[in-house]
Amino acid sequence: MEKRKSELTSFLQKVKQLRGFGDMNSYKVVNEFKEIAGDVHEEKLKNIIEDFSKPDTYQNGKASLIKNVESELKK
Repeated sequence: MEKRKSELTSFLQKVKQLRGFGDMNSYKVVNEFKEIAGDVHEEKLKNIIEDFSKPDTYQNGKASLIKNVESELKK
């Protein structure tokens, strides 16, 4: 459990440091979250990937991913 929280905390810092659209591969980052967090609803992840993939919705995707990571940390 402690390892998971540590991994999520590190991952959260990585996501917060993303500068903008094109700064990373959205599919890779979201899958990394899925691997660390475990059972995250697929539809939620799909929506985050879609938001990350467009310049005009990038910030929404980033904010949503941060919110989801923070929620997992509170568990």
